[in-house]
Amino acid sequence: MEMFEWYMIRATGLAASLLLYLSVIIGLYSQVQKKRKQKVTISLFLHESLANWALYLVIGHVGFLLIDSYISLQWFEVLIPFNTDYKPLPMALGALSFYFLIMTIVTSKVRKKIGYQKWRKLHALNPILYIFVTIHGLLIGTDIQGAVLAAVNILPVILIGGMMLKDKPKLDVTH
Repeated sequence: MEMFEWYMIRATGLAASLLLYLSVIIGLYSQVQKKRKQKVTISLFLHESLANWALYLVIGHVGFLLIDSYISLQWFEVLIPFNTDYKPLPMALGALSFYFLIMTIVTSKVRKKIGYQKWRKLHALNPILYIFVTIHGLLIGTDIQGAVLAAVNILPVILIGGMMLKDKPKLDVTH
């Protein structure tokens, strides 16, 4: 049964990472659309839905780690950062990513209660989540080559940066 667990650990982690990636891209795109004074209802719904599904898959990822008999991790090794001998840094980044994702989703659900400004400050921490997930995948994953993962992560930054620069107001230097 070890192979099933191994595949499920990889599949849930990779799928969660992909959904988080898509959620980030759509979230950034909706910000560009907002600046252009366009409706963002559908893109924000998709952004939040993808993040929710990423969380469900991360919970599955953690569950499969806990039942895997090959590595035999205890709950505290998976959920408490730096509390394992098995690849401590990538495992810690995975645990911290899990907590960042929970914080992001919970604060998004209660943003009206905590206030928009506080929510924006907390949501601004999400690049840390994304960086942690990416490093976690690079250091512990065996499914994607580093160059591919780097290219996949650099491309959206270039595209979104280009969209934002295109929208910048032009300075009138004739006066």
